[in-house]
Amino acid sequence: MAGPRSEAVTARQAAAFAVISGFFFFCAAQTFHSALRLYIHAKQGQLSGERPWLHEDGGVAPLANAIDSVIAMNGDDAAWMVKQGFRRIALSESDERWMAEDQILGLIRRKVHFMDVTDQDLESLASRKARTGSDLPKEVSHQSTVELLASNVSIPSLTSWLTELSSSFKTRYYQSTSGAKASEWIFGKVQRVSKKAGGGIKVSVTQFDHPWPQSSVIARIEGKDPDAPIVVISAHLDSVNQWNPWFGQSPGADDDGFVPKRTIEFHWYAGEEGGLLGSQKVVASYKESDVPVFGVFHSDMTGYLAPDKPETIAIVTDFVDAKLTDFLKVLIEAYSDVKWTQTKCGYTCSDHATWTKAGYPAVFTFETEFDDHSPFIHTTDDDVSHVSFEHVARFSKLALAFAVEMSLY
Repeated sequence: MAGPRSEAVTARQAAAFAVISGFFFFCAAQTFHSALRLYIHAKQGQLSGERPWLHEDGGVAPLANAIDSVIAMNGDDAAWMVKQGFRRIALSESDERWMAEDQILGLIRRKVHFMDVTDQDLESLASRKARTGSDLPKEVSHQSTVELLASNVSIPSLTSWLTELSSSFKTRYYQSTSGAKASEWIFGKVQRVSKKAGGGIKVSVTQFDHPWPQSSVIARIEGKDPDAPIVVISAHLDSVNQWNPWFGQSPGADDDGFVPKRTIEFHWYAGEEGGLLGSQKVVASYKESDVPVFGVFHSDMTGYLAPDKPETIAIVTDFVDAKLTDFLKVLIEAYSDVKWTQTKCGYTCSDHATWTKAGYPAVFTFETEFDDHSPFIHTTDDDVSHVSFEHVARFSKLALAFAVEMSLY
């Protein structure tokens, strides 16, 4: 009877072994996944240089050699990493790393600039040359037009616009439902303004959809020459101070006398706070479609005045086009009653960096020298009570001057 008993025991043992093995490999897979996340977090370290979970005497360190190939930046591994919830984050032109969402939020809290390059929007087009203009203006030529249109910039309108925005949405985070509603709000607002355009002026407003809930918004004033490189005025729509509502009194919206030679576009980008996500999608689309761009004027934070400091318009000098920046200085000297100052804001501090990376000429203005900017950014106190609408109006007039002079050149 030994034979059948042996077979029965063997079957039971096999079943038990299968259950135990399955459970073991399940646990092993979970442990490996956790260890992988832990290792990546440790390998990257905090920006301070600490690596609290990477030990030379055990722990996660022995896994390093085994999984280095997993975190290498290639197509298959990148897709796998994204599936695990990681994003590829560029902290400088030479420093890219995989990061989890909580780490990315940590960068935002520490005010560390970054670009989310997970989708490789611009990188996939790096070999393609951006179409731009042949030369740029060096002096102003349309003072009467600029001054006439600038007289329509209304501080009460700016105040009403921004106050309504800031009080209507709990958050404008690009992944949130509220953030999507904020995008719908500005789309509707700009659409209503566009319908007031005078005869001979063609204005269109579109939503640029993204893989996340919040859309970017693009308003377009058609120029006389459809083949001329376009002029872009841009900001992002997912924070309070960054809203510069130029379109509240758009060039030519209520005046039959101004029709641009070059098409002018106004862009409001979604997802800037997530790593310049919206602008990367928009700019990549333009580059892939071979859209020629004459110049980009970008603003980010235009309403704060530093205490005990003279009011100025700050011109950012890094990650911008030098020749277009020189013309920006000319514009300020011609059309503003405050002086300009130069400042640097670092790698990918706002969406102008996307245009620059793609090969298009862009300039960037800011409310103060960068070290003196609003201390309320990314806090619950980032509201209109800390906004100088007179200061915002100066940036609005400057953006208008840029649009007129560049579009008529």
